[in-house]
Amino acid sequence: MTTSRQADDRPIDEMRNLGPACARDLNAAGIFTAAELKALEPETAFVKMLYARKKQGRSAKACNAGYLYALYGAIHDVDWRDVPEEEKARFKAFTAELRESGQFS
Repeated sequence: MTTSRQADDRPIDEMRNLGPACARDLNAAGIFTAAELKALEPETAFVKMLYARKKQGRSAKACNAGYLYALYGAIHDVDWRDVPEEEKARFKAFTAELRESGQFS
């Protein structure tokens, strides 16, 4: 028996935790659908978004863990406040590392 999985073609802003502003940022990074976002780790999508903002001449200072909570929640269909604590700690360390690198200041 074969089952086929349909691609999740929903626009980004129809995913949990993500609105029009985040959709614009992700679209600028070449990520347009829920399926495309789900194929990435939150950190990968986040860094792509930051580079896209820089390329557009926009600030990339939005380098905070809250974005990662929202992305993780969207990918896993959970509210951003319900992201597991170990993931939150990992995202905080990741964003601190990015800020310290000076790439997105």
